[in-house]
Amino acid sequence: DQQADLSATELTELNFTMGVSDAMSGTKRPLEEETLEPSSDGSNTAATTTSKQTAGSSSLSAEAAAVASDLASSIPSPFVELPYHGEHRRAVSAVSFAPSHGQSPFGRTVVCASASADGTVKLWKLTDDMLARGGCADGDGAAAAATAFTATSSAADATGSSGGDRDGDTNVLTAIQTLQGHARGINDCAWSRTAEYLATASDDKNLRVWDVRTGDALVEFKGHTNFVFSCAFNPQSNLLVSGSFDETVKIWDVRSGDCVSTLPAHSDPVTGVDFNRDGTCIVSGSHDGLIRIWDTMTGECLKTIYAGGNPPVSFVRFSPNGKFVLSGTLDSTLRLWRVGDKDVGGGGGNGGGDIGAVGGTGGPTGGGSALGGGGARCTKTYTGHANSKFCIFSAFTVANPRRHSIVTGSEDGSVYIYDLQRRNVRQVLTGHTDAVLAVAAHDTREILASGGMTDDKTVRFWVPKARQEGMFGDGK
Repeated sequence: DQQADLSATELTELNFTMGVSDAMSGTKRPLEEETLEPSSDGSNTAATTTSKQTAGSSSLSAEAAAVASDLASSIPSPFVELPYHGEHRRAVSAVSFAPSHGQSPFGRTVVCASASADGTVKLWKLTDDMLARGGCADGDGAAAAATAFTATSSAADATGSSGGDRDGDTNVLTAIQTLQGHARGINDCAWSRTAEYLATASDDKNLRVWDVRTGDALVEFKGHTNFVFSCAFNPQSNLLVSGSFDETVKIWDVRSGDCVSTLPAHSDPVTGVDFNRDGTCIVSGSHDGLIRIWDTMTGECLKTIYAGGNPPVSFVRFSPNGKFVLSGTLDSTLRLWRVGDKDVGGGGGNGGGDIGAVGGTGGPTGGGSALGGGGARCTKTYTGHANSKFCIFSAFTVANPRRHSIVTGSEDGSVYIYDLQRRNVRQVLTGHTDAVLAVAAHDTREILASGGMTDDKTVRFWVPKARQEGMFGDGK
């Protein structure tokens, strides 16, 4: 069954650090039955009856109120846009949050990088105060929150503390760092595990790794013969993988800048690459319609996956546990593929129906069993957004166990949030004035980022609307 529900274990494993919770399983406290006991003489007097009914009614009301409260608290608040945003001079091509890590130079402060066709990457800082005020803001409240933040920042400026990360327009943030050095636009950016370094992939055919504290370019990676479209660090951050319009996937040594492996991966531009959770596998996607999984050490192709009709692949990403691959294709569809473990090799063959999975380096015309030898299986499809022209990013949002979702951009200028399990659209976020190609989700907090194309050029941030003061943050 292509759309079969993921098991509770599979769903939870999408974020391998998370445990199963009562809220996730939908557990609710039942109402207790109320009984009316007879008086000692075997009859119920009016006073006793009235007293019992009153007590029962009060108890029932209390239990009903408790259940209603539990139910309300289990329903996640809708996302709202923060009343401040970042800006670039040209289209925003990618956004990425710095990972939460004990060695991060930013500590617990939320920092987001945005890459642009203007050839720069900007780093935006979101303080807890900004996030809390934004989460409590809606409609006219957003303007009030922006005003309050400006007043707070002005006071901080007067005392010489760092709080004024905004431009002359009170709604426009000022970047805490701008990375500049590429000769052409930047297509993608990726953080190292400790958030000390940022990698960039550019139309100038090169990649760079930057020190985010100083803004210096530390290493330049040269070797691709066409635009570099995608990049990712391995979990150890000693390797970098890149995908290019020259149809190859390259693996680089981060310290030396040397190319350690070149994979003749596809027959069309490579639009996405990613490492799995332990760095032993790489996934690549291409306009040739194929998704391929590679052994990092040997360069062997372990699986080739494709959807019915062979639509061009515009995006690929491993799930946090490495057992699923999320792909975007230019038929306005996201697909979640169960790819299993590294040692499960593909058997070969043509996929039945609209799913294909083959082993080795074969293509969609191979012969054999559809899922033989542990071939990938499409477990979910998500439709509703518009994606027929551009390569649009998507992301898993697993910070809140009550809201496991997939977020994606759309050519209609919106951000779509899909329920991971049910596949329905949870929410559509509006605010951009052009197509949204760039989206990202924070790894431990319910914060989203999105970036708009040429007629928009903004980086916008989204948080759950707080039900009351102090309820925002960390999956609450």
